[in-house]
Amino acid sequence: MADTPEPNFARRRGVLAGAAVVAVGLLIAIGVGLARGGSTDTLSDSLPSTSSATTSPTTTTVPPATTTTTTTTTTPTTTTTTTTTTTVPVPTTILDNGVPIWEPYEPLPALDGFAALTGEPAGSDVSNRSIIAAKIDNYPRARPQWGLDQADVVIEENVEGVTRFVALFHSQLPDRLGPVRSARTGDLDILAPMNRPILVWSGGNGGVTNWVESAARSGVLVNFTAQKSPCYNRNSSRSAPHNLQLNPSCALDNAPTAGAARPLWAIDPAWTPPADVGAVPTAAFNVGMDGVSVDWVWDAESSKYLRSQNGNRHTAASGAQIAVDNVVELLVFHAPSPVDARSPNPITVGMGAAVVHRNGESIPGTWERATAYDPFTLRDANGAVIPLNTGKSFVELVRDR
Repeated sequence: MADTPEPNFARRRGVLAGAAVVAVGLLIAIGVGLARGGSTDTLSDSLPSTSSATTSPTTTTVPPATTTTTTTTTTPTTTTTTTTTTTVPVPTTILDNGVPIWEPYEPLPALDGFAALTGEPAGSDVSNRSIIAAKIDNYPRARPQWGLDQADVVIEENVEGVTRFVALFHSQLPDRLGPVRSARTGDLDILAPMNRPILVWSGGNGGVTNWVESAARSGVLVNFTAQKSPCYNRNSSRSAPHNLQLNPSCALDNAPTAGAARPLWAIDPAWTPPADVGAVPTAAFNVGMDGVSVDWVWDAESSKYLRSQNGNRHTAASGAQIAVDNVVELLVFHAPSPVDARSPNPITVGMGAAVVHRNGESIPGTWERATAYDPFTLRDANGAVIPLNTGKSFVELVRDR
């Protein structure tokens, strides 16, 4: 179905509090979450149903935050009870048949001299390259994944009883990657700061498809769905839906409008944590995700964090164990998806608690992001920026329970 142009509406905004404390940040993130969501796919990743909007867009504006204090006094015992209720606003969102409309986005220029996601020196052939953001399966029958060990950044999300990866390929391109699976509407806030990346996904239900198509029409991303794009194939060594592969070089050749990669956070290999921010040497740590227990071990010899899942080394199809230079835990509120209440949706705009692992140390802090277009800012207990080390990074979107 042909895309229809959308009018130029106001940009969707996240909510950012002025306070730097984690409790306030999480409360604001909850408010932001009411305006965003995810989607679930069927096991077969069948062809999604799509629909074009036929009515005029409607504007939904949520009133500003209000605080109501109620005081009850009882005599003769003179017992006073005070209850304070705070209503946190969600962003003003323009919807067309329930689908957010993004302001038209024009990509920013390429960086000069280094790779955006790793911070390492790079020639123009890499710095001008777009990010391939691939939704990668982590279901047991999908392991080992193809090409995951070559991703510059991997973001792990909770989906429905298991996790899924948003794997970002930029400085290295494997000959194939996968298994490719479906997207979620919560992915859009993750993808927006990547400067019009190429979204690689298998397809999804009608709700998430409409959300992705809206973002693509506004230029926020390139919709490289397997339902309409070349460069995909099914690998006969596995059964569907855990066998869909993509040739990333082919995708780059067939997405000429994608933008050049941009950084997602500050990077500084020379940075060391100040003595008063609570950094501690950490040889190993566990991250509790949905349906999988994730363990990371700091390997001093290689200066890498090595990943295991459910007690087993997490290896890619190449046989290499997943190894990165940074692991970042972002505690985020998970709201029900507006298109499928069974699907959890991580809220990545706002602020919350974080733990940054680099160089064998764990640094507690916070994360913040004012809008979906902004990179993540990580801060220590003093409010100073925590930069990541150069190299590969793994981001865990942990439930804030």
